[in-house]
Amino acid sequence: MARKIVFAIPNRDYAVRLAEYLREVEPGWDLSAFTHEPALRHRLQQPEGVDALIAPPEWVRRVGEPLKRVRRIGVWAEERGVAGGEWPEVAVFQPLPGVAAALRGMLAGAAAAGRGNGQVATVFSASGGAGKTVTALNLVRLAGERGLRALYLNLEPLNATFRLTGTTEPDSLSRLLYALQAEPERFGEQMMRSIRHHPFLRADIVDAPEHPREREAMSPELLESLVARLRETGRYDLIVADPDSGTSPWHARLIGLSDRTVWLVPDDWQSQAKTERLIGYWQEWWQERAAWVQFLRCQGPGLSALRWHLPVPPAAVLPYIPQWKASDDPVRMFGAASFSGALEALLDEWGWETGGKGASADGERRRIRNG
Repeated sequence: MARKIVFAIPNRDYAVRLAEYLREVEPGWDLSAFTHEPALRHRLQQPEGVDALIAPPEWVRRVGEPLKRVRRIGVWAEERGVAGGEWPEVAVFQPLPGVAAALRGMLAGAAAAGRGNGQVATVFSASGGAGKTVTALNLVRLAGERGLRALYLNLEPLNATFRLTGTTEPDSLSRLLYALQAEPERFGEQMMRSIRHHPFLRADIVDAPEHPREREAMSPELLESLVARLRETGRYDLIVADPDSGTSPWHARLIGLSDRTVWLVPDDWQSQAKTERLIGYWQEWWQERAAWVQFLRCQGPGLSALRWHLPVPPAAVLPYIPQWKASDDPVRMFGAASFSGALEALLDEWGWETGGKGASADGERRRIRNG
């Protein structure tokens, strides 16, 4: 069922621009926009409930009894404190993606009690070229298709996903890490400005830094603080982390913090040997977290008779897709049913059943209601 979103603001030009933007980035929302208070009250008096409402605080206070049909309420704020702590405040003077992020956060908060609360799944490999980013992005999109609130957290030193996601916020990770260290009390505000929603992925994204030195300064403590703050927001059901194949202490800390680790092992003896060595190097960690690690065997271009030497058998086999190697269109990497099927099985195993998929509301009637 489409989520019913209602917002009201007297400024008609702003209402039109925001409505057009939200319809583009969230086609699954049933959106109603109002510029007159009587029309808003009439809508809220209808029997059908509302998942999220944002309106001027004085309008909200005058609604009365119908507010009981609203699951999440936010109010427009030109300055802090206008709601007196009664409702979350959404800044009027901010980019439209920030408003969309606030709405998504409100909806995620409404669902948090009955769904996963910021579970972290890390896609890792001991060797480069295993297909970590392809796997992570497919996992994120499949989660979004199931109706989950997903976040793609790009922790690589170099950002190659810009060919798919664009470069609107290339330093979002750097800004979040700076806020954690210099202005931790303003992390939420910086998060609203830095994280953006990607309609094709159906998920929010945090881009890798523009320069490798920004990521190279990562420490285990800083990483742990970042993950904790992202969890605490309550905005996400699933956070998919995509690090490089490093062996640093923060890599070990990330896997230790993760609810699930998808460890890719290409079908060659070097990759298995590196994985064995790294598990030995992280022996203390491995003894504590082995139950939460799932190895995925990545097939090569030909048949392999290679024996499996790792301590637990592979949870699944990711097929080799030869068309991906010859294509410069990153969107094509989402079109392989056999590859997606292996990841769908993982999501099923993790408890994210297919029945949670949200329905599209593209064909429903949406317009600005002017009273």
